[in-house]
Amino acid sequence: MPRLVIYNKTNKPQPYRFQIERKQINIGRGIDNDIVIDCPSVSTRHSLIERIEGGYILRDLNSTNGIKLNKSLMEVIDLYDGLKVIIGDIPLEFQLSAEEIEHLSKEEYTSQTKRKSSKDSVIDLTKSHDAPRINTPAPRAAASMSPPQALASTNSGLNPFLVIILMAVAVFGGMNIRHYMDHQKLLLSKSTTSEKETPPVDSKETISPSS
Repeated sequence: MPRLVIYNKTNKPQPYRFQIERKQINIGRGIDNDIVIDCPSVSTRHSLIERIEGGYILRDLNSTNGIKLNKSLMEVIDLYDGLKVIIGDIPLEFQLSAEEIEHLSKEEYTSQTKRKSSKDSVIDLTKSHDAPRINTPAPRAAASMSPPQALASTNSGLNPFLVIILMAVAVFGGMNIRHYMDHQKLLLSKSTTSEKETPPVDSKETISPSS
């Protein structure tokens, strides 16, 4: 018969045996359970051993302190020979004989182990691989760009044709300012001074009569 050994802190190990054909074994502090564990850390109806195809599982019944495997809170634990689990803060060991292991091996078995998830858990999007990626330049990177690059970056949502026009206007404005500083007049501006007209020079020389 399968055996569950309870290692109580105040008492000697207590083995409980049950028939392999039995489908459910209730564990808890209440006296109406199949296995009674008189300990404050154990809930009135704490957990349940279930016979499934190919073996056994230990299921938590929404207890206060839960069931643990390797210090991790679990919702369901697959039981196999020699496995040690904790109910509340009481260690238990599940044991099977060689004949029972051989008997169960003839059945098809599917693992049921499931870790207990907290309803209050918060997902950190900065570390998640599914976190959305926003392709915007950092403030330092934007400050180091030239004006046309910064304009194109900050207005990436604009029509590309409009961005090209704005860049052309910016370049032309810069050229206009530089030309004004060098020549004191703007590009494409008409000259404000007109050239003075000079009368044509007669190529013929006037010869005065000699006296």
